[in-house]
Amino acid sequence: MTTTLPAAAPAQRAVPTGPARWPGVLLYCVLAAGYFAVGAVLVLRYNIFEPDAPNRVANAGFALQSRDPHLSAIGFVWNPLPSIVEIPLVWLSQWWPALKHAGLAGVVQSALFMAGAAVVLRRIAIDRGVSRGWQWIAVAAFALHPMIVLYGASGLSEAAQMFSLLWCVRHLILWCEHGRVGDLALTGLALGVGYLARYEALPAAIGVLVVVAAVSWVRSPHAVRRSSTVLNVLIAMFPFATAFVAWAVTGWIINDELFATLTSQYGNSSQVAGRLAHTAGHDAGSTWPVIASRLFGMQPLVGVAVAVAVVVAAVRRTVTTAVPVAVFGGTLAFAVAAQASSTTFGWFRFYLLAIPLVICVALACWHRAKWPAVLLLTASLVVAIPFTGRLITNEDVAYGQLESGFVSLVDPQGHPPAEHPARRRLISERTLAQWFDAKDLPPGSVLMDSFLTWGIWLSSTDPKQFVITSDYDFTAALNRPWDFGIRYIVATNPRLNVADAVNRRYESMWDDGAGIADLVLSADGPTPDEMFRVYRVTGRPAPPQ
Repeated sequence: MTTTLPAAAPAQRAVPTGPARWPGVLLYCVLAAGYFAVGAVLVLRYNIFEPDAPNRVANAGFALQSRDPHLSAIGFVWNPLPSIVEIPLVWLSQWWPALKHAGLAGVVQSALFMAGAAVVLRRIAIDRGVSRGWQWIAVAAFALHPMIVLYGASGLSEAAQMFSLLWCVRHLILWCEHGRVGDLALTGLALGVGYLARYEALPAAIGVLVVVAAVSWVRSPHAVRRSSTVLNVLIAMFPFATAFVAWAVTGWIINDELFATLTSQYGNSSQVAGRLAHTAGHDAGSTWPVIASRLFGMQPLVGVAVAVAVVVAAVRRTVTTAVPVAVFGGTLAFAVAAQASSTTFGWFRFYLLAIPLVICVALACWHRAKWPAVLLLTASLVVAIPFTGRLITNEDVAYGQLESGFVSLVDPQGHPPAEHPARRRLISERTLAQWFDAKDLPPGSVLMDSFLTWGIWLSSTDPKQFVITSDYDFTAALNRPWDFGIRYIVATNPRLNVADAVNRRYESMWDDGAGIADLVLSADGPTPDEMFRVYRVTGRPAPPQ
């Protein structure tokens, strides 16, 4: 059963055939190659990256190259899609080691997804009957935006989320226009894929639910209004609900945690709490002026676009223009609320969806309010891009671990690259990996919690020498390292980070080896603060006197 809708709007759905597909294919290939090139240069030449990106590559590597390779080794703190996509790329690292050691597998992943997002945006423009020239202006306003380029090259999960939610917006608009049940099903499928990329797809799903329920209720004949609304909501929400429940139940079965992101010792909530503890509970980023600067710094036209969408929807009596606001706006509202309540880090990238929101509103308004749509697209290209580009080195607005690296590029005298923390990431981990590799240790000789030491594992040419958190015998080896052939234990500084499994098991390990090991090596992190200590296991502890 599906809803009976009024006659189709002027915009007709185009179905590309033959040579018409080639512009989209060419666009995808050019953008994917371009984003990858930017990311590769940033990583290999300047050592600029967001640590979460190679961390996800390490998660993929754990599932493939650890002592106990298994799919659940990708972990349950972060949603799995990016790491799953990266697994075959990590396998290819046997021919190109940089895919693993430098985290370029992540750059490939994000480049492919962000290029796909640009192609989907072009398809939205085609669906809306936008002329070819304006189609390419819309694509350029999105694909050439400096933050889209940066996060298409970043190796993070934002690109996968962007692709999924644009896919969702496209088919929800088509369903609102034409009522095809296939578009409704694809809307739900896109949401399900989006949730496997980032949990922020949840507020987007709530927005979709509201739109589908409202449209179904208003447009359905009175006799079948309730059943039609329920059925359409079920069609739209079933793929998302399946992904949500499957991921939660899998985490509960394997790790005894339904939502590890929120409840795990390694999850987002724990990390944010640790940061607040170091700042005496004061979070300068939670003030409304800071939040506004980041939202409008990402896309200064977002407020105008939302106003245009609402006015056009009310005056023209159409829901189509409100679809981008419901989908992207839900996630942006969540980002605002989470930053205001200090439950997230408030990274600049959390507002990335403001960029497609403005462009999609313009495309949705094309046949109902053309001049506002034209002005939004034009301003997105000639105003928003240079405006945001100038802010990337403003650390108060463009707050993020990736963006912070650009300060040393613009001002190398004031921020020497060799001393800037954002340019020194993973340097100590690579040094420690080389130190272990040079010893030619047998498998299972080095025990460490991979929550903070994943960079050592990722940089090593012999990953099987490490006993890491996802290994089946990790807990047993941690409790009795002398019985499991453990020669070295890597401890992390509990004063700088959330206490890992080693520090929780041996509270004095960092300070004195807990009576089972002697200090042999120490290394700093990105800052001059001591981050790692390597202890040589001496044997079981002496019995108490």
